[in-house]
Amino acid sequence: MRKTFLLGIGLATLTLFSCKEKNVSLSSSSTVVSSEAFNPRKVDTLGSRYNQLGRFSGSILVAEEGEIVYQNFFGKADHKTNMVFTEETLFAAGSLSELFTEVALEKLKPEGNSASTDAEVEAATAALIAELQLKNTFFQQQAPAKAATGYVHSVGSAGPEVEPVNSDQQPQLWTTAKDLQKLLESIPKKNIEKEGYLENGGFSFAVRKNGEIIVVVLSNRRHPVAGEMAKSIEQLWKREPYQLPLPRKESRVSSALLEEYAGAYLLGPGAELKVVTENDSLFLFMGPQKVHLKPQSENQFFMDNTEAAIRFEKDSTGKVAYAELLDGFLSGKEIPKKQ
Repeated sequence: MRKTFLLGIGLATLTLFSCKEKNVSLSSSSTVVSSEAFNPRKVDTLGSRYNQLGRFSGSILVAEEGEIVYQNFFGKADHKTNMVFTEETLFAAGSLSELFTEVALEKLKPEGNSASTDAEVEAATAALIAELQLKNTFFQQQAPAKAATGYVHSVGSAGPEVEPVNSDQQPQLWTTAKDLQKLLESIPKKNIEKEGYLENGGFSFAVRKNGEIIVVVLSNRRHPVAGEMAKSIEQLWKREPYQLPLPRKESRVSSALLEEYAGAYLLGPGAELKVVTENDSLFLFMGPQKVHLKPQSENQFFMDNTEAAIRFEKDSTGKVAYAELLDGFLSGKEIPKKQ
């Protein structure tokens, strides 16, 4: 269910940009950072960066051997009332409810050789919640009193915008990062990776359990980056290089380098994307559309009013070989430069 954010370039460009796309990680639109030692401030920086981009707001929790070693909150739980996040703020966790069902059924019927009725599953799940003393976990259709409001991710002229999303009309799991931590600790499996987002509801979520390390990311923004965030946080904890998205902030790029990027790029048979320089700036043409490309780094440029960006890559000889079209969290089509 990928969302295309190439607004303002036209429907024809949208079609061409999205063809032959590769659903990969954030590496193409982020910097790879070396993590020599775990530092909670680095998690703060990562959470703040995603929040500034409008892709995430919510709770991040990291636990080791049953002890919480990091928890922080970013953004607002409700923009209308200015409600802030707390440890008791509830998030709609979508498919993470499968974790509860799986554990509950294992306790109900360890042999696993017979079907369970809805009533049995409901009773077993309620018993599990009571057993684990999950005081902030509920299965219900209406949002509980302490629930955050879900929002869609969108980018406008002033940057990320706030637009509430109507909730799903089906009973769902409402929970907190701490309650999810307790659930994960109760599961014998050493490794668990689950992520997702609600198309209707405006929430995103991800959990990772790797041995004794648990990472929980809960967001009231509908954007599929929670999994990438959780992975980066785990890598940071392990002192491994991790990914940090580039800010939507202009940086300086030399005029000579801009001239190297200028030229025609082959979208397909009979279709070209033209990049030109004007007044020490870079612009993209597609038919009558002219879009200002603003530098985020020496080789990546973003576009206003959209998640779209373009990254230029050189070959082994130092010549610009192709451009890659990005839509904020997914890599797009690599288009060769016309030589």
